[in-house]
Amino acid sequence: MLITSVNISQASQLNAGAVMNKMNADERFGYISGVVEGLAYSRWQRDKPNSTGMRCVYDWYYKGGKDNARKLDVWLNRHPDKPVGALMHVLIKKDCGA
Repeated sequence: MLITSVNISQASQLNAGAVMNKMNADERFGYISGVVEGLAYSRWQRDKPNSTGMRCVYDWYYKGGKDNARKLDVWLNRHPDKPVGALMHVLIKKDCGA
């Protein structure tokens, strides 16, 4: 059995500033992709069986191109002390609804 412990002070420091300044590009992509997965799944849970909102969340990130990537970088850098998931929710809901 594997037991994992989380240092609460470290977890609370995993905000937009840490993601943007302490992670390399591969780590940042993996972390943000996980946030997108959570947002999309949450949306599907709320809307099921309709998957339109979930697909919108995925498409916003994976098909949004450089424009959405730039928006995300600016938004995360503007709010370094906030959680990434909450910041992304605010940004994505403009195009995909809440």
